[in-house]
Amino acid sequence: MSSLLLRSALALGLAGLSLPALAAPEFATCFTLTPGLSWSTSDETLTIEKATFAGQQAIKVNSAGGGVGSASYYDASGRQLLGQERLGMSAWGGDGAKPVMTDVFKPAPTFPANAKPGDRFEVNGKGERTNHAEDTVEPIDYDGFSDYTFVGFEDVEAEVGYQPRTFKDTCHVTATFEDSRIEAWYAAGFGRIRFERYMGNELLMRDEIESIDAE
Repeated sequence: MSSLLLRSALALGLAGLSLPALAAPEFATCFTLTPGLSWSTSDETLTIEKATFAGQQAIKVNSAGGGVGSASYYDASGRQLLGQERLGMSAWGGDGAKPVMTDVFKPAPTFPANAKPGDRFEVNGKGERTNHAEDTVEPIDYDGFSDYTFVGFEDVEAEVGYQPRTFKDTCHVTATFEDSRIEAWYAAGFGRIRFERYMGNELLMRDEIESIDAE
């Protein structure tokens, strides 16, 4: 090899070494929630904000749609569901009305910090439900899906505000219970942006992000 070709090959090799390596997507990142973000599906509008719940700092996801409102509270990672409030529309308006019902989970249903495509994991929890109208407290089990499989990282193509948008490296998870199955996609900052529910192989419902009101 001539000296000129050798110098060129070395230069190219060093240039390649200097390029930053692309960071691999991380499972935990998909569940992060960004306060101040507000977005909508065909069924509901979700607003993310900082809050305090059960005596600790939390991230609150308000949901309004279909004549009712609710609020879910997560830890800073967005992976741990601390509790939920069920609200009437009067409460949703922020007039200081108390929730109709409050669930507090200890231990909380939690998605793992790490997972590889094909990994299975359980999401379970227990807690107490306070019925404010009846002034009662009763023990509860988390009633969401529990048997999950991480399908993998996927780019989700969606029409957002009538414009195409790609959500990179979302976490696609599936969960089953008897003959029911859900498919869900979580995007960093937003939480769950696409949801499908099946009975056997029949699609019962599908809902996904359609607009972003504040980002």
